Amino acid sequence: MKEARTNAEPFPVFEKHHGVWEGTYTRMDARTGQILDHHRSRLTCIKRGDEWFQRNEYMWDDGRTETKEFPGVFAAGALRFDNERLCGEAREVDDKTIVLRWIYKDRPHEEYSEIITLVDDRHRARVWQHFEHGQFTKLTVIDERKVSDQPI
Repeated sequence: MKEARTNAEPFPVFEKHHGVWEGTYTRMDARTGQILDHHRSRLTCIKRGDEWFQRNEYMWDDGRTETKEFPGVFAAGALRFDNERLCGEAREVDDKTIVLRWIYKDRPHEEYSEIITLVDDRHRARVWQHFEHGQFTKLTVIDERKVSDQPI
């Protein structure tokens, strides 16, 4: 495994995530394994220079939809998020893996850790760990395939 990069270096793993990804999110209780939520997703990821833009679209079988946007900036060896909703940072840890940690500003008692692993250039697996008041409460398992190299 390689050491984390410095901000003077490019971010080659993030560049592999540029494009449109479709998949599923499955959220489960960490203690019981009970499935709490399952839905489809479409994520658009754009890396332009030192800027990152991500739009997440979520779709449930009952017709509900939700869209969230995540702008970020590459600085000091990491992708940093700090907006009205959340703050956090993501780092490349080797040639296939990104680790992300964040909190929602309106729920500072909740913390999240995510591991994003490229299975290959068109398939990735992601796992979120949810912590509430210092307790490990949920897991979200995400399986995605790249459907386009060019964001729409």
